[in-house]
Amino acid sequence: MPNIARLRQDLQTTKNLGDVVDVLKTAAMIQFRVFQSKEISPQKDFAKIAEECLGVLFAKGANHPYLFDRKGLATAVVIITTDEGFLGELNTLLVNIGTDMLKSKNDKIIVLGERGARYLEDLGLQYTLFPGITDEIKYKEVAGLRDYLLRGFRRDFGRISIVYPRYFSVAVQRVEVLNLLPYLKRPQEIKLNDYLLKELLIEPSLRIVLESLVNMWAGFKLTEIFWTAKLAEYGARIMHLEGSTQELSHLNHKLSLDYFRSVHTLKDKSIREISASKNMIGRK
Repeated sequence: MPNIARLRQDLQTTKNLGDVVDVLKTAAMIQFRVFQSKEISPQKDFAKIAEECLGVLFAKGANHPYLFDRKGLATAVVIITTDEGFLGELNTLLVNIGTDMLKSKNDKIIVLGERGARYLEDLGLQYTLFPGITDEIKYKEVAGLRDYLLRGFRRDFGRISIVYPRYFSVAVQRVEVLNLLPYLKRPQEIKLNDYLLKELLIEPSLRIVLESLVNMWAGFKLTEIFWTAKLAEYGARIMHLEGSTQELSHLNHKLSLDYFRSVHTLKDKSIREISASKNMIGRK
């Protein structure tokens, strides 16, 4: 029979753990709502307009590495992980998908977040580390990663792929891959007739305009990814804590049954022993 004192202690421990998890879950919900209410979400119309402009530049004969796949060069895989707690499973999934994309020993890994970096160290892989995404999503964070990637693409990379968690709802997050560059999307239809396209003046030069536009577009896409990755992070943490709450509830229920079963068994034993003693005394 289980020790009653030990069962009582286990019951109190699970209750205390449940209270702690409830506090953490409430704090995570508040953080999620505060972040969601911030006016830092990207405006999706910009991406559509920028991509239409890229289509026009391509139709004008733009010839730039940003627009063509250079298959002989290495791939840069960017893995966006989180340094927040209770998200080890998500980080593991992101790293596994990112490392599966490596096809050559020359391919390069860029990881955001120190916890993701530790996973890569355990796998014996080399990487370049950037800080994890903060709650503010400052321009400096986005611009630093963007400039590094674009500079590397012009010199060393043939492709840039980004592995990140995408937010759909608090209960649903999904790991997705964005092939950032080269930009291979070609518009089916340019909304300019041949004459207007021919007469369109692009200053100071087609190359400079293209590079400036890609610079803005890449910054927008990274901001969008940072935004949805942070929301996914909050959602995953909330769901993990909710799962912990349910597990503790089931454990508490089981311990309660074991405790009361043990108490009743002990009481029944005491009653039987007392009755047996009275019978023996009566026979004497």
